[in-house]
Amino acid sequence: MKAFVLYAAAILGGYLLYRISELWYGAEWIFGLLTVGWFGLFLFVWKRVKPGGAGIILVAAFTLVDISSIFFLQNLPTAICNLLMALLLVPFFRRYPDVVLSALGLVLLGILICIDTGSIATMWMLFIATGALALIGFRMRFRWVKHCFAVLFAITAPVLLINYSLENAYLVVLMVLAGIAAVAAGSYKFSKQPLF
Repeated sequence: MKAFVLYAAAILGGYLLYRISELWYGAEWIFGLLTVGWFGLFLFVWKRVKPGGAGIILVAAFTLVDISSIFFLQNLPTAICNLLMALLLVPFFRRYPDVVLSALGLVLLGILICIDTGSIATMWMLFIATGALALIGFRMRFRWVKHCFAVLFAITAPVLLINYSLENAYLVVLMVLAGIAAVAAGSYKFSKQPLF
């Protein structure tokens, strides 16, 4: 019950900071940093509650959405706040590698989305990043990493396939299919292979 209250408070607090930021135009940096600070406070309390679940992944995802909403269409400050979130997560990696790597992966995806390269290039970056993270999850037997990023990979792959199929770029479609096959084969191999 304590963990549920903690996760709910973290998500609600971040959302309230976003809603309040709408009232002060031009103060986005203050509210962005306050949201990162709120996330840091959540991590501090989360460690003391002796967490075991994946609530940190959910809180990280909601915090990323709140930061993106505060800095609406401002990629650089959004990326900087996402990077600060990543720095706050790093000290927890050794003790909680699975859930922290999942949260770090989401933060990485948030940073990649902030790189203004166009929608197709962004989809390619997400396709490669989610595939690589899914393979890491399968190799290291990280349950949350492999599930989160296998699902995200399964979302990005059809988007690329549909886009290039509509453009009749069949060579690129073959490249995407080869990438899907590589991730599927690697996932299967790593799930059957001994860890070390």
